[in-house]
Parts: sequence; structure tokens; C-alpha cells
Amino acid sequence: MSKKPLIQGMHQDLSCPICLKLFQSPVTAECGHTFCQDCLSKVPKEEDGKSTGCPTCQAITKVEQLCINQQMEHLVESFRQVPRDHCEEHLDPLSVYCEQDRQVICGVCASLGKHKGHNIITAAEAHQRMKKQLPQQQVQLQEAQVRKEKTIALLNRQIAEVEETVSRFKHQVSEQLGVMRAFLGALEASLGREAERVQQQATDALQNESKTMNRYLDQLRQMEVVLREVQDEPQTEFLRKYCMVASRLQKILGESPPIARMDIQLPIISDEFKFQVWRKMFRALMPALENLTFDPDTAQANLVVNENGKRVECVDHKQAVSTDDPQRFDKSNCLVSHQSFSQGEHYWEVIVSDKPRWALGLISAEAGRKGRLHATPSNGFWLVGCKEGKTYEAHVEHKDPQSLKLEGKPSRIGVYLSFDDGILAFYDASDEDNLVPMFAFHERFTGTVYPFFDVCWHDKGKNSQPLVIYTPEPEGP
Repeated sequence: MSKKPLIQGMHQDLSCPICLKLFQSPVTAECGHTFCQDCLSKVPKEEDGKSTGCPTCQAITKVEQLCINQQMEHLVESFRQVPRDHCEEHLDPLSVYCEQDRQVICGVCASLGKHKGHNIITAAEAHQRMKKQLPQQQVQLQEAQVRKEKTIALLNRQIAEVEETVSRFKHQVSEQLGVMRAFLGALEASLGREAERVQQQATDALQNESKTMNRYLDQLRQMEVVLREVQDEPQTEFLRKYCMVASRLQKILGESPPIARMDIQLPIISDEFKFQVWRKMFRALMPALENLTFDPDTAQANLVVNENGKRVECVDHKQAVSTDDPQRFDKSNCLVSHQSFSQGEHYWEVIVSDKPRWALGLISAEAGRKGRLHATPSNGFWLVGCKEGKTYEAHVEHKDPQSLKLEGKPSRIGVYLSFDDGILAFYDASDEDNLVPMFAFHERFTGTVYPFFDVCWHDKGKNSQPLVIYTPEPEGP
């Protein structure tokens, strides 16, 4: 019979078959099997809610009636005190160290056991060597901790960013859908009022017609009575009354033509109607118009800004202004608004009317304003413009601007800026209920930007029309 490892066997006998650890508050079931009290209490109960099947033999036992097995608990505590400096298999002192397996072993394990042939040193030598390595291990451990802490901090920041992004998205969804619901609610109410007005108008007309018909009907009934009574009248009276009834009858018949069908004029809920609603809702989703004003302190000397700052035009004589101001354009007929943007979303409109040459968009706060302007995104300009009154173009990164194909000739330009989405979009806003896309720059704007306006040279009056910042007329009371 082979020799059974004593300590290993004792460890197994004193371990819970559920958690496989040394008993903690051991209880012995009626069947004789022992478990940790906490482990046995977590075993699913029988239908009565009090009994539990033994995890080992399935015998029924009542857990609540079991007491701590004091004797077993003392054995476990005593076993915990057993020195662990002897080999569990051979019961010899752990005197040598296997470098290959990084394990303290006994001499028998080194010469006859599974560590035979491995690189073996004394436990004392291994102890001294590792004590010298301890500071280095501590440094490596601390460095590893720092790396993990940085990783955890990064993950926490990413979690916060995800939460913030999702929260911002949900807010935007709620805000945009709220605008859509408000728009559709107002449209529904408006259409409802129009339908009620048409209904009332038609009902009034039909009721008036009905009253007239009832009056005629009463007269006809009266004449019918007269005709019945006149049959026995003398000849002269008969003829008088008969002719009177016949005359009145012809008059009534002439005054009451056939009833025409009432034509109800209401919008037809067609695909075109739905498309019109969508276009109006698209405009409603845009931010409120920015109240921009031209900044005359940035205007080139030939530009004149009116008193309210909403209108600018190019004249043939220069104003008495200093061109040394770094904020003022000195060569190009340009200017910017007082207002600047660095975050959020914004929308403004500029009236260009039939002006044959112009450009507008955004300029970076760092972009140069002196000399000839190189209007490309890399130089801090994002512009759309018109030349010769018919050619529309976007000033992209190429040598020549990108030509734009438009169906109509815009008289008003809408500009939409979103820092979050990284977009600058231009629209033909001539019809306030139908914004027609013209062009869009896709770029993550950093820093401050200004709405930019290139009035262009007046060209001896051929291009003297002004640029006007659009401001809606105030609604009446």
C-alpha cells in the first residue's frame, strides 16, 4: 500500500466540499457530511422552504436546526497552526529551492521526485538572493501599480466621456424632437383652425340656403290650400285666385334655382403636402437667427456701414480710417461681424439680392487680414461666393474654387455653423420655408471664428449693391 500524504489528506478532510476551503463555522448534517454554515445555507431549499438536500448524498436535512460542530472547528484551528516548513509529500524539511519551478522543496523532491535534474540551490542561498532582489521587485511592483492606475484613470475618463457623449446626444434628441413636436403641434392647430373656419363658412351658407328654401316651402303649402279652396268659388273669384297662385308659383320657381354642390377648399394631404411640411420643419430645426452686426473697425476703407450695423456697401472714395489697425482689412473689400463664435451651433442669413459679386462665410481669428487674401480653409477662410452674377463657387483647398450647380439665383444666403458636428453649411434661403443646400465644409473648428463678408469692389457701380444682414420683421400684436 502506497504512503498517503498525511498533511495533504488532513487538509482535504478539513475542507468544505462546496467551497473547497478549510471549514468556516462547520455544521454537520443529519447524514453526517460537514459543510461551512454559510455554504450550506446558500443551497436551494426544498418546497417546504426549511429543508435542504445534502450536496453530497442528497439526504434531507433542516439547516436552521444545525449547530456549529465545535470539535471540527477546533480541529481546523489546530490544523491552521501546523508549521508549513515540511514537505507535505515526504514530511522532510523544505531545505532547497528549485529555480526552474520557483518552488521551495525538500531534498527527496530534488533527488527523486518531479524536480530531479532541475537547477537546485539551498533555501538559504535563494533567501539571500531574493532579499537582494526585493527592492527591485518593489520598484517594478510600484511601476506596475502606477501604470495600472493610469490605465484605470484613462478608462474612467473614457467612461465619463461616453456618459457625457450619450447624455449630450439624448439632450440633443430631446431638444430636436421637442422642436419638431412643437412645430407639428402648431401646424396641426393651424390646420384645425382653418378647417373649422371653412366648416363654419360652409355651414352658414348652407343654413341660409335652407332658411330660404323653408320660406318657399311655406308659401307653396299656402298656395296649395288656396287651390283646394278655390274649386268651389264663382267663376270670377276662381279666375282671380287661380291667376294669383300661378303668378306667385312662377316667381318662386324663378327665384329658386337647383342647389349647387358646396365646394370645400381644404389642403389635400398628398406627398407634396408632406414634403412642404418637411421643408418647413427643417427650417424650424435651425437655431434662431443670430443678431449679427457688421464691425466697421474691421472694414476696408472703401466700405461704409450704416448706423444700425446691418448694411454695408462699397463706395468709390476711401473713408478717413487708419489702415494700421491689425484688425482692419487694408486691400480686400472685406469686414467681419462684431460677434464671434467658439462653440455651439449658430445660424444667420445675408441678403445678397441681385449683387453680381460677393463672398461670405467664416474666418479664423488668427487669419491674416492684410494684403491679398488667400481664401482657403488652410489659411483660415471657409467661403462661398458669386462672380459675374451667375457663377457660384466654394473656396476649397484647390488652386481654383469649386463650381456649384444651383437651380435658381439666391437672393438670400443662410449660413449654419455647428462646432459639435464640425460643419459649416450654406443654403439658398430665398424662400424662408424652403432652405436649399448649396455647399458644406466638414471641419473640426478650433479656436474663435468670425462671420466674414467680402463685399468686393464696386466696379464703377456695376457691383454697388450692398450686403445686408437679414433681420425678420417684428410680428404685429
